[in-house]
Amino acid sequence: MMNPKNLPALRRVIPPATPELTKSLSQQEVVEHRQRIASEVRVVLSAYFQPHEDDAIKAAQLAWWCDELEDWTQEQVVWGLRKWNREEPRKRPTPGDILSILKAQRGKTEAAKMDPLPPTPERKPVSEEAAAEILAKAGFEIDGNGRVTTTTDKEIDDV
Repeated sequence: MMNPKNLPALRRVIPPATPELTKSLSQQEVVEHRQRIASEVRVVLSAYFQPHEDDAIKAAQLAWWCDELEDWTQEQVVWGLRKWNREEPRKRPTPGDILSILKAQRGKTEAAKMDPLPPTPERKPVSEEAAAEILAKAGFEIDGNGRVTTTTDKEIDDV
């Protein structure tokens, strides 16, 4: 069986789905980054209906936003939040909505950077004669009804 890893067209380096920003930040920088994201999220969400909720719930919701978006730069998060607001002005976003926007844009950007795949060679079907020859080499044949059989099938039918 063919190993797809050996195909040159499939030996491509696919970048991660997120920029993985926090891998390059110190713990203090991560905390500051999350605070900036939380601030941006609060600003955008203030444009939508704000149900009266306990402060602990609001803090947990902001932590959820930060957990989902911390691997993106502040500029990317703001861009995603504003894009959502322009496209869905009446619908309050979730972290998943913004993450989906950011990943889609990253996918387009990264795909544009990659070399195009080589063209697929044109494939032509084999002739009936060539197909019969290939089957015969493998120990098969086509019977009068167009079914592929083996020698053992024929011996069983003859009994």
